[in-house]
Amino acid sequence: MYLEEIPSGWKIAKMGDVCELRKETINPSNFPDMPYVGLEHIDSGDPRLKKIGTSSEVNSSKSRFYSGDILYGKLRPYLDKSVLVDFDGLCSTDILVLKSKESIVPQFVVNTIHTSQFLSYSISTSSGVNHPRTSWSSISAFQFLLPPLPEQRAIARALRAVQAAREARLREIALERERKAALMEHLFTHGTRGEPTKMTEIGEMPESWEVVKFGKVIISSAFGPRFSSNYYDPDGSVATLRTTDLDNEGNINYSTMPLAKLELDGFKQHLLKSNDFLITRSGTCGIAAIFEAFEKPVLPGAFIIRFRLSNEINPLFLKYYVNSQQGRNRILQLAGGAVQKNLSGTSLRTFQIPLPLLVDQDAIVRSLIACDSKIAALDHEAHLHDKLFRAMLEELMTGRLRVGALATPSS
Repeated sequence: MYLEEIPSGWKIAKMGDVCELRKETINPSNFPDMPYVGLEHIDSGDPRLKKIGTSSEVNSSKSRFYSGDILYGKLRPYLDKSVLVDFDGLCSTDILVLKSKESIVPQFVVNTIHTSQFLSYSISTSSGVNHPRTSWSSISAFQFLLPPLPEQRAIARALRAVQAAREARLREIALERERKAALMEHLFTHGTRGEPTKMTEIGEMPESWEVVKFGKVIISSAFGPRFSSNYYDPDGSVATLRTTDLDNEGNINYSTMPLAKLELDGFKQHLLKSNDFLITRSGTCGIAAIFEAFEKPVLPGAFIIRFRLSNEINPLFLKYYVNSQQGRNRILQLAGGAVQKNLSGTSLRTFQIPLPLLVDQDAIVRSLIACDSKIAALDHEAHLHDKLFRAMLEELMTGRLRVGALATPSS
């Protein structure tokens, strides 16, 4: 963990030397509308709190915290949950409330907790099979390198700057998603050529568009085959696409598809081809996706229906429509099941869709692809900032990377 030579002015400290545990408890009913923090409000690996609840949501005794305290999730420590709070409130008793002493900057405590060294240590000190927990008595013995206060502040400042850049990108992504949703609503209502609109059974749309049943543009369809997860094997020759490998916008995460050892002879008719149109029929049902080429044969899971479409419709146009707010609301109306929604191939064939000329479909697709490209670029930047934060965290907190030039007594 440590350098062969500890940087000048730094020392080895224990968590218990620089923090103390607050033990104050509070009855939520005596403090209505007080901010409440549960483990569900803390994002893994993120030192900044972005969500809160209120005391009215809970009823049993909770822990009290104050502005400037550090909250650390002792339940399932591998989830890496710790934040610095800037307000008074109450929190779950599965959260330790730490008050920093004068020898350490509170933000430096949070950064220390998020290092890989602390994470490994806290996991090694946890006990319990189903609900592993660590404790203050265990983590208070954790040893780490402690620089002088000015350098602590400089390190915290450098790490906050990287986080701020990432959060700025995330805000931009949220705005772009809002713009895309508004653009989709406009395009599926008014098209791209400014022509007059008409009212149809599925809403307003350009006069030249038709309304047809989904079955009209289907050449063939098939449900994904059922097979046991016992066939999953990292050395398998077949990739399997599950509903969990799709996000809400129908993007496929090819890197998370598990491999399976299966004899292809019995599944050849189910193997996916490029441009196959997919709809999830259960779980998060009604999500549309388009399969692209992959290095291994791919089988869709049992909760995915595969369609092959005629050349009168652009698969991307259909994907965007089904995943739009308008399309999603309408397709879910076809889903049966009181608790677990489920779509059938028969009901999907009756689903009514807009059908513009191909040239209009292509124009809409180009506009929405441009939105997706911008979102993907921003998401990539946010990912790079996150990687930079992780790398800087490990280097700065161990003294391998120094910010001495930034550390001034007035900081």
